[in-house]
Amino acid sequence: MGPLPPPAQEQVDITLKDRSGSHKTRVTGRVIRASSDEGPTSLRLAIEFVDLDEAQRDDLEILLARLLESGPPASPLDALKPGVSPLEIKKALESIPLPQRLSLATRAPLREREFLRLDTNAAVLDALVRNPNLVLAEARTIAASPFLSSPSIDALAADPRFGADEELVLALAVHPRIALPTAEKLTAPFKPPQLRRLLAKPGLNPSLRDRLLKRLTRG
Repeated sequence: MGPLPPPAQEQVDITLKDRSGSHKTRVTGRVIRASSDEGPTSLRLAIEFVDLDEAQRDDLEILLARLLESGPPASPLDALKPGVSPLEIKKALESIPLPQRLSLATRAPLREREFLRLDTNAAVLDALVRNPNLVLAEARTIAASPFLSSPSIDALAADPRFGADEELVLALAVHPRIALPTAEKLTAPFKPPQLRRLLAKPGLNPSLRDRLLKRLTRG
């Protein structure tokens, strides 16, 4: 099976049914947006219902009520067992639509956060960084992700919960996406022993390295 192509026509006929398949209705809709940015086999459509009669409206209300009663669908993360490999975690994450991952990251409890910090999408990591329940150990792990964006690094650097942690500051300072002003601000309080630790780490920005060396030679 290949990718699902976008509809060739603006108007489409759709059959909607509940999860059990016991109730369904057929309606006509107008495609107002189509995108496949989730992957080659994923197609997302925004559809506006048109020409609904009274019976169709009643059927839609029934379907919506049943959907709300059944609660949110189970997340693929729920099926992951302790000790699962990073590859399996990434596969499970990729099977969840991006909007759902973003929503989950902003409020996820510890178990889900352990999986989400392996996400390769910068927006998901940014939402996770801003999760109010994030703890220091998680922040350190996220700081090592190559997919972390500059705004996320700035958010971690400015978070009063973590700003005094030397290990986190060192991890952020050597991140390839850190902005030079942020790195300088983070390392401004460093004393010679801390400067030496940082200078010994690979991947340090050359401009930052030069400035730190000058500080170190000045004593």
